[in-house]
Amino acid sequence: MVQLRRLTLSGLVLFSLAAAPLMAQGAHGASEASAFRPDYPAVNREIQKFEGAVNRTILGAFDNNSTVLTGRAKGAYLQGYGLALSFTVNIYRGQFVTPFGNVQTDNLTPDQKRRRVEDLKEKLSRLLFETGANLKQVRGDDAIAIIGFFEDRNFPDEPNQSKTVVLSVLRRDLEEASRKEDSWKEFKLRMKAIEY
Repeated sequence: MVQLRRLTLSGLVLFSLAAAPLMAQGAHGASEASAFRPDYPAVNREIQKFEGAVNRTILGAFDNNSTVLTGRAKGAYLQGYGLALSFTVNIYRGQFVTPFGNVQTDNLTPDQKRRRVEDLKEKLSRLLFETGANLKQVRGDDAIAIIGFFEDRNFPDEPNQSKTVVLSVLRRDLEEASRKEDSWKEFKLRMKAIEY
């Protein structure tokens, strides 16, 4: 019985010694996270403006052909991560279904499709650089990410060129890049672009 009490007491002492730094770290992390409370109505307004800018950029890249944008840009803010915005584009529609029947469009080569994706990626990078600073509710260590789903829904016998592009940058990196002499070049170095 005495040995069980000693074992229990020593276990409690060891646990408290091991857990004290973790609890202190947890309390510190929680206080930092709770220090900033986003103004969600303001976040919503900022996201809607950014969504509109992305939608206009996409439509402008495709000669205002609204059928290309199959999933309009929609964004969400997650405290501790930042802003994520996604959209879906049908990079080339081989056939449109209309009330008057099916309409066949000109064929694009895989190289032309690839160029369309690259052009839009460049325009979205520029948009992120120019308007990212307007997202005031996104904090320094939060990310701003644009996720594009590029679909190529053509005829069954044609090769599929679908891909996903993710452009992201930390708010802190965006602000630091804008203060540099060659800010666009600095931004391009700090921005992450993933394609798969």
